[in-house]
Amino acid sequence: MERGAQNERTALAWQRTALAMIAGSAVLVRLTVDRVGLVAVVGLGVTVALGLVVLVAARSRYQGGLRGRRGGAVLPAAVAAGTVVMVLVEAAAVLLPR
Repeated sequence: MERGAQNERTALAWQRTALAMIAGSAVLVRLTVDRVGLVAVVGLGVTVALGLVVLVAARSRYQGGLRGRRGGAVLPAAVAAGTVVMVLVEAAAVLLPR
């Protein structure tokens, strides 16, 4: 195995996670915008911003040589926050009366 391949695979995994989060939130908005309107669009904006944070942080951390420095919780925290936003939007769509 060539040296540095682990960092590249890890960076790619984080990038796939971020893209899946962005795509999932876009689908969620498409399905809930009729029920909750602006809440869904704001949720999409927040989740896309968090997805971009994950993309940039993964690239700089694993390809830019920042491995081992502090701040390793940024990636999982951003994914968790994006997931919470998507759950809240879906909960609003389910719980709000028509």
